[in-house]
Amino acid sequence: MSAVDRHKWNRRYRDGAYHGRTHPSAFLAECAAALPAPGRALDLACGTGRNAVYLADLGFAVDAVDISTEALAIGRARTPALPIRWLEHDLDSGFVPEGGCDVIVNIRFVNLPLLESLVPWLRPDGVMIVEQHLATAREDVIGPRNPAFRVAPGELARLASTLAIERIQEDVLTDPDGRKAALSRLLARRSPLVDGRHASAA
Repeated sequence: MSAVDRHKWNRRYRDGAYHGRTHPSAFLAECAAALPAPGRALDLACGTGRNAVYLADLGFAVDAVDISTEALAIGRARTPALPIRWLEHDLDSGFVPEGGCDVIVNIRFVNLPLLESLVPWLRPDGVMIVEQHLATAREDVIGPRNPAFRVAPGELARLASTLAIERIQEDVLTDPDGRKAALSRLLARRSPLVDGRHASAA
């Protein structure tokens, strides 16, 4: 991501973009029952931290990562008492967690090579929760018009091919604000057993 993009996102958050979006992703909330026992969670492209806060309230220690200094500052100011580390990082350059993850969340930030690189960092029974805009010819849906910021059908299933896929959904759905969105959603779990034996945390 270029310095121009970093400046763009900082400006958006400074100008109040997403100010009222404090509720967690609807898909993450739907997956709550599938989460493992609280441990470490990673929230990629966290923005001001709506999903990081949700996970922290459930008992997870969260690394919340974003390129925007402004977004991270807003999240940090809102949640001084929660176990969240706010990390400024350009995810387009990759990311290496400090130890294994019990939960990895990626909501509507497209970087499939990054997600693939993070699969080995899932601890046994850890889950990956992903929601992306789906490539579509429909014009009545929200989201980016640039196809580079949408995923093709089947792509999320492919990247999770070494995991147990518990939910895969590709459809036009209605967002909480009533707008239609073409979405690809994935809930996948690393087996408690790896190569026939209990695996240690990555």
